[in-house]
Amino acid sequence: MSVWLTLARPRMLPLLWLAVFFGFMLGHWEAGVHLRGAPAFAIVLVAWTFLHLGTMWLNAARDRDEGPVMFGATAKVPENASMLGYAALLVCALLATAGGPIIVGCAVTAVILSVLYSHPRIALKAHPAGGPAINMVGYGLLTPIAGLAAAHGGVSIRTVFVLIVCALAMGGLSFAAQAFQQEEDQERGDRTLVATHGPATTLAAARGLIGLANVLALTGALLGWFPLACLVVLPLALHIDRYMRSWAKVPGGGTPAHASGLLKRLLFLLGTTVLAAIVQHVYDLFQGELPAGLNTRVVPEVWLTLW
Repeated sequence: MSVWLTLARPRMLPLLWLAVFFGFMLGHWEAGVHLRGAPAFAIVLVAWTFLHLGTMWLNAARDRDEGPVMFGATAKVPENASMLGYAALLVCALLATAGGPIIVGCAVTAVILSVLYSHPRIALKAHPAGGPAINMVGYGLLTPIAGLAAAHGGVSIRTVFVLIVCALAMGGLSFAAQAFQQEEDQERGDRTLVATHGPATTLAAARGLIGLANVLALTGALLGWFPLACLVVLPLALHIDRYMRSWAKVPGGGTPAHASGLLKRLLFLLGTTVLAAIVQHVYDLFQGELPAGLNTRVVPEVWLTLW
């Protein structure tokens, strides 16, 4: 059992749950409503837990890592890792059917992406942009959309804008997470960006995507889609960019600790942004204004409601 737990990288699970919760709260914030959709939210959390387990076990069966990895340690991979991985993905899809059509659609698509990511004959994770692209769609789009659907959230141009920012940040993290794996990827014959072009280029791609995500988020605040209070995170965004410039100078692409440091800084930025929005929300309530996303300077029209 300890081997399966090690290969599942349980320290990643809270981040996955956070992505679901972000979409769930985005749905509430956009509509300015009190808590709703709690049962569907619980279904998504459990289903996505099995999605994570299946993805990690398939990944372990394919890679059989011997070097450093993020959020975990290496372990001898059992022969039936692939079979158990597929079983966990099947459980994910079956559980999601209780959450409604949008949630099950997100789950099934995420399961397919997981297979494409690690299947030995396809292994898109081994291609220069394949792995980051799948992470952008799976973690950056499908996961928060499932949370959004659980909240019966509405979709507007602002919602799409936020999801694009999430996807870009996830793509940047994905590139950053491979920066220290050049030798191991080359030994496996993978053609990841770090294997073909080295850590400097990989970190430049990561910095570019994360920088673009930060610029778009701050632009959204300036456009009036988000509370102006969110602009308080500008120094944090600049700090993250400096951190990545410094990381790029470390020989060999650094270590997993560098990627963890980037993740912690991004989470702190996200937390500060949410806190700023909450403070603005409470202030608006005391002023008798409309709540949350209904009281930004510009309130985009909702095109449809996810159910």
